[in-house]
Amino acid sequence: AVRGRGLTWMNLYNQPGTVGSFMDVRSLNSIVTDSSASSCAWGSGSRIVNGTVNVLPDGKILTPLYTLFGQQGWKRALVTTTEITHATPAGFAVSGLKREAADSIAVQYMERGVEVLLGGGQKFFDPAKRKDKRDLLPDYKTAGYQVFKTAKEFADAKNDGKWLGIFANSHLPFTVDWNHDAKHKATVPHLAEMTRKALAKLENENHFIMQVEGGRVDHGAHMCDAVAALYDQVAFDEALDVVLEFQKRHPDTLVVFTTDHPTGNPGLSGIGLNYGFSSALFTNVQRVKKSFSEILKQWNVPGPDSAPLAKGAVAPPAQQDPKVIADTLREATDYQVSLEKATALAPFLARKGKAQFTLMNATVAQLGQLMANHLGIGWTGTAHCSDFVP
Repeated sequence: AVRGRGLTWMNLYNQPGTVGSFMDVRSLNSIVTDSSASSCAWGSGSRIVNGTVNVLPDGKILTPLYTLFGQQGWKRALVTTTEITHATPAGFAVSGLKREAADSIAVQYMERGVEVLLGGGQKFFDPAKRKDKRDLLPDYKTAGYQVFKTAKEFADAKNDGKWLGIFANSHLPFTVDWNHDAKHKATVPHLAEMTRKALAKLENENHFIMQVEGGRVDHGAHMCDAVAALYDQVAFDEALDVVLEFQKRHPDTLVVFTTDHPTGNPGLSGIGLNYGFSSALFTNVQRVKKSFSEILKQWNVPGPDSAPLAKGAVAPPAQQDPKVIADTLREATDYQVSLEKATALAPFLARKGKAQFTLMNATVAQLGQLMANHLGIGWTGTAHCSDFVP
C-alpha cells in the first residue's frame, strides 16, 4: 500500500543461501525483554537484566562485541533513527551502565573510539542539557571526529577521520512526518542515506562491523501508531536495499537482519462480510500525513517527542472539544471520525479515561484503537511482547 512492492526483508526468505531461525529474546529477569537486554544479548553474548547495559547482577562488567572487534583493528559503525545513545546501539559498544545513562554512554563512545556514530540525541552532547555541564562536541573534535548536525553538513562529509552525526535534539522524526515536512528533509538524512554514506566511508577498510537500526519502528508500535511503524519499517527496508547492493559488490560481506523484540503485537483484522473490508482499509495507510506524536501536539497532549516544559511553565489543558478532535484527525489521517467516537476519546486525552485493560489507559492506546476502524490494524497493548523473533 505504501510503495507498490513488498519488503525486501520478506523476499530474502525465498532467496537461495538465506539461512533463517527464530530466537527467544527473553532477558535475565523477565520473559519479556527490553531493548537494552535484547541488544546486549547480541552485543556481549549474555542475557542481562532489563534496564542495564552489558553488566550482570553481581556487578561483572561484560566486554561488548565492538570492543573486541576494535582490538583487532576493525572499524565500527552505529547508525540509528533513535538517539545515538539509545539502548540498541549502546548494547553493542558500551558496558557497565543503566540504559538511562545517556550522558555516560555518549562519553564511552568517544573513549572507545567508535568510528561512525549517526542518529539523534544532540541534548546528550550539549553542556546546557547534560547533568555534568560538559560540552562533549569539542572533546569529540579533539578525538578526531567530524561533527554533523544537519543533512547538508553530512552530505559534505569527508571520509577521513571519525564521524559523529547527531541530527535532532532527541530521536529523528518518524518517516511519515519526514515525508511531509521540508524542514525535516533539510535537517535530517534518511536512514538509507546514512547507511549508504557510512558504507562508502568503510568500503575500503580491511574489516568493519556496522549495526543499522530502524529504531522508530518500535516507537511507533509503543504508540499503537500503525502508520508510523509501517513507514519506518519501509525506511529500514530501503536501508537494507542499500546494504544488499553493497554486498553484491563485496560478496564476502555477511549480512544479518533481525529484530530485537516485538512491540504491541499489531495485526490486520478481518473486517466486514467475509473480511472483505480488510484490504481496502489497509490502503488508508497512504492517506495518513502525520504520526500520533504530531497529532498529540495539536491536542496539547504530551508525547515521547514533546519538548520539555520550561521551568515554572504550566502545561495547557488537553483538547476536549469533540469537533476539534475530529477535525484534527480528519486533516491528519483522512479518517471521517464521528463526534461520538471523538467524544469517547476526549477523557483519555486528559488522562481521565479508564479502560478495562490497564495498559490500554494510555492516550496513544485509545487513539490506536480508534484508528483501527480506519486502518483495520489492531493492538494488544503499548508494551513489548514475548514472541520469538526472526
